[in-house]
Amino acid sequence: MLGRVTASEVIREAQSGRTRPVLMLCEADAGGAVEVFCKLSAGCFDGVTSLAREVVAACLAIDLNLPVPTPYAVEIPSALASVVTDPEISERLGTSSPIGFGSAKVANQFSAWTAGHRVTEFMLPSVVGAFVFDAVIDNADRKPSNPNCLVSGERLHLIDHELAFPSTAGLPGWRPPWQANALSWLDRADGHLFYPELKMRNLDFGPLRQLWSGISDDRLLEYGQTIPPEWETAQPAVEEALDRVRNARDNLDGVIAEIRRVLQ
Repeated sequence: MLGRVTASEVIREAQSGRTRPVLMLCEADAGGAVEVFCKLSAGCFDGVTSLAREVVAACLAIDLNLPVPTPYAVEIPSALASVVTDPEISERLGTSSPIGFGSAKVANQFSAWTAGHRVTEFMLPSVVGAFVFDAVIDNADRKPSNPNCLVSGERLHLIDHELAFPSTAGLPGWRPPWQANALSWLDRADGHLFYPELKMRNLDFGPLRQLWSGISDDRLLEYGQTIPPEWETAQPAVEEALDRVRNARDNLDGVIAEIRRVLQ
């Protein structure tokens, strides 16, 4: 689920993104080069915990057939910081975990979703899946003001999940997504990006139910085992994230009922 690559060159900093990811040329273990946008722990609010949450979200998205860029654990050689000419990037490299979270660079023709885009029938399965996915992982960071969705024609890429799985201990009044009124945040003024496109639409959740039911406890254990050992301090947050996925799977009828209520 999570390939491992080794960074060989820093190309540039991303043009956007609060975590200031860095585009790197990397060498894959199986051979060949790949360009990867790498998030460094020093640029994340919760350090390696943010990176670990990204990994769990990516594993889940892949099993739900959602269009996310190929994820990687990026090994960052200690010598790389000393040869980077940008002092800010060099400092972040030197103070970050030796493993970053990478997403394969998508083709240049992809651009950010804007208000002028519309959800087509071809896009609909991915968009419905993303709506439920974000509801379950508490990802409030895919919204009109910050879409975190790239589009080219009818093809989509969902990006940036470091704010997913926030600790429920820090969320006053938080309720699990299968409880009534738990997902009202999806339809607020700057709520979910896809809410206006899905509202009042006749949606079929059958295929999504099958995908969710296929995520076994053993598969969730594999998600946890995918976390690089260098991120050991993130383990409590990983367990909380896995519990959230497991509980949502076991209560999916309630999640869908609450989604239907929000969209009616």
